[in-house]
Order: sequence, then structure tokens, then C-alpha cells
Amino acid sequence: MERILGVNLSGWFIPEPWVTPSLYAATGASNAAELQQAMGTAAYNERMRRHYETFVSEDDFRRMAQIGLNAVRLPVPWYAFGSQESDASYISVIDYIDRAIEWAAKYDIRVLLDLATVPGGQGDSNDSPTTPEAVAEWHSSTNGRHVALDVLERLADRYGEAESLLGIELLDTPQMSVRKSLFTMTDGIPAHYLRNFYRDAYELVRSYMPEDKIVVFSSSGHPGEWKHFMRGAKYKNVYMDLHLYHYRDEHALDITSPRGLTTAISRNKRELKEAISTGFPVLVGEWSGAAIFANSSVTPEGRNAYERVFIANQLASFAPAAGWFFQTWKTEKRIAAWDARAALGTLERGMIE
Repeated sequence: MERILGVNLSGWFIPEPWVTPSLYAATGASNAAELQQAMGTAAYNERMRRHYETFVSEDDFRRMAQIGLNAVRLPVPWYAFGSQESDASYISVIDYIDRAIEWAAKYDIRVLLDLATVPGGQGDSNDSPTTPEAVAEWHSSTNGRHVALDVLERLADRYGEAESLLGIELLDTPQMSVRKSLFTMTDGIPAHYLRNFYRDAYELVRSYMPEDKIVVFSSSGHPGEWKHFMRGAKYKNVYMDLHLYHYRDEHALDITSPRGLTTAISRNKRELKEAISTGFPVLVGEWSGAAIFANSSVTPEGRNAYERVFIANQLASFAPAAGWFFQTWKTEKRIAAWDARAALGTLERGMIE
């Protein structure tokens, strides 16, 4: 397979305050559920419909191709086909996924559909273990597993044969419960629950997708936990997704110092090596130019220069991986460390490739 050089399309179907702050202005909300509650269903759905129509366009796909990108990772919610419930109502985003698939085909870009939310919440393994921000109660919800499998099946049925489909990611960074000590486990979704779900989901989506389409599962921040997973001959083209961030976890260091930069890049290499040792091809599903700047005297220009060096070094460290997806393609405020148009757009094409 051609090496994957991609970006996430975060904030399009799942609104996020850091990507599109205007959607949340004067509401006090911090996520989609709170935003709907604050605005009321009718007003929320109308605002979201306008956002879906305008946030990403064909021109975005054209620009991605121009700078050398060949893939997008598209987070979709569990209510992608629409949902009418007693306490919430969501409009379908399928028409807009259709557009993304068509635009991708036009510009020779592949689409990885990523199931990014589930009922009850899956947590977020990107969070610091000491300060988790998201709830992981999906495994305890009444119909969460059924809903997740249903939307995956419907996505695979609709897009499985599409030329521009790269594949499907079965869950996005679920927080997995792992052993903390001899008698205690960390919070999160039990590992056996995730493994059983992934096996069932694989069989479901593979029945609609040819073997050249990939099926992706998350390392959940613990790549070593998956060494003996999906080893049967029936599992074809299965990839592991590894997220590598350096801006807020317990390992983060100031990249304005040579030691900080070297340590961050060494961590990338070490975690990639551990993930690859499990036998799966590995994708860096999310990464960014964001890092700690402890020196308050760094100017905006200096910050941009450090981030550029950091991004270039990270790109080089990803060489053993099957590819990567920068987080994210665009933000309203054009945040330099997170907006690929700013972070990658100024790099020489050969550096990206």
C-alpha cells in the first residue's frame, strides 16, 4: 500500500470548541450534548446543518492534494445516520460523508472512517491518567455495543466498495482499563470487552469490505497489550492506531531545549517500536506540533520556528510507520501547531513525503 500521508477532519461532524469556537460562543457548553441542551434541539440542529454545509468543502480536498497529502481520517459519531431519542435529537451526516467520499475520489485521496463516539462515552486514552476529562461508561450502557456495531455495519455496507475508502477504524482512542498494581486496575473499558468488540466488529465490516480495505483498532495508549491479538488467518489487513502527543501528558518536556526535543522524538521512536513489535502495521492516527514552551520570552516568531523544527523531526521519526494523520486539517483560529494548513502547508513537499 502507498504510504499514508494524511490529516484528520476533526470538528466537522463532532463539534469541538478548540476547532470551531464560534459554534459554542455564549453557550457555556463544552461538547455536542451540552451545546444541544443549551440551545434547544431545533436551534442546535439548524446551526449544525449550516456548519456541516460550510466547514469542509471540495476546495479543502483540492488543497490537501496540492501539498502532498493522500488521505483523511474522518471522525464520525454513533448517530451518523441520525437519531431521535427522548432527551436528544441528531440530524444525519451521511449526505456529507457521501460528499467527502466523492471529493476524495476526485483528488486521489483515501478516506479512513473513524467511529469516534459511542453511547455512554469511551473516554480518551490521549488524556493524562491523572486528569481524565471524558467518561468511559460505554461498556455499562444498555445498548451501547449494539449501537456501535450497527453504525459500523451500516457504514461498511454503504461505503465498503467505494474506491476512495481506505478503511474503517472501529473505535477512536477508547480508555482501556489496565493493571495498576497487583490488586487494582485503572479506570476505563475492560480489555476483554474491547477485544471481543473488535473481533465482532471486524467480522461485521469485513463482510462488506474487500480485503484491500484496512480495519483499524486503537492501541488505547498501551500498544504492548495487543501482542497476541487477532492472530488467526481470517484477520486480513488489520492495522493498529497509535496517537503521539507531547503537550500535556506526564512525559511532556520543553522543546526549546535540546534535551526536551531529543526526549520527545526518542519517545516517538520507542512507542512506535513497541507497537510494531506486536506484528501489526502501525498508523500514527493523531499527532500535532503542540508542545510545552516553558520559556516565557519566546516570541511568536520563535515559537513558530521551534514548532516547525519539532514537526520536521516528528515526521522523520514516523518513518517505520505505515503512515500518519496530522491533527487536524483546519481550525477557525488557524492555530499554528494544530492546523495543517499552517503547520504543513509551509513545509517542502519532500519533507512531508
